[in-house]
Amino acid sequence: MPLFSQFRKKLGLDESSGDECHDSSADDLSHVGTAAYDVLRKHHNHYHHDLWNVTKGKICELQYTPRDFFDRSDRSDPEAGHDDWFPEKTYEYIARTEEWCDILTLAVPDGLFLDAFKRALKVICEKPLILNRKITIRIMFGNIIGQPVNCTKVIKLLTAGLPPNACNKINLWVGSWRKGGSWNHSKIIAVDGQYLWTGGHNYYDRHYLKTNPVNDLSIAMEGNVARDAHQ
Repeated sequence: MPLFSQFRKKLGLDESSGDECHDSSADDLSHVGTAAYDVLRKHHNHYHHDLWNVTKGKICELQYTPRDFFDRSDRSDPEAGHDDWFPEKTYEYIARTEEWCDILTLAVPDGLFLDAFKRALKVICEKPLILNRKITIRIMFGNIIGQPVNCTKVIKLLTAGLPPNACNKINLWVGSWRKGGSWNHSKIIAVDGQYLWTGGHNYYDRHYLKTNPVNDLSIAMEGNVARDAHQ
């Protein structure tokens, strides 16, 4: 038996864990997508629609930082302000919210990212309400061991400078999650069930916008995929 087959058998990946499920959206997946879907429907079928789903959407933009990484012949530090465009993208995604925005990320934003969050909330507070319903913004951070998140402090930080009537315009929820040795590591901005930004980027000013920046990749999409991101 080939070594890989033995490995799969030892992990139980060649055996079904119960009734296999089927997702009607999975008929035209790529080879890689089909392989992932096959494992999920056989071994994690009970979490279908709760923890995983097959969905579709339009890919709008791939975003990598530093932006000129693949164009430079050397690997010296990029010039100052090299990726200040990226916090502005974060601002644009959040600020387009008309009814509901869900944000998941590892840690509290800082620097230009924090400024982008605050400016976006201010813009949202200036929008007319739909059917007189408040606009909801939910933010979930990872509660990393040794780096607990003070949610009350974060709310005060984000709402400083908002207009006096902000509480009549938005519902802002801030939380952090950890269970045992696991914590939220998702990076998601889902807006109104229509727009989605997701990928690998954290909102660390020093790590992404200064010297020796982290290389990272995210993707912007539209369509049903945004609904699954909310879920």
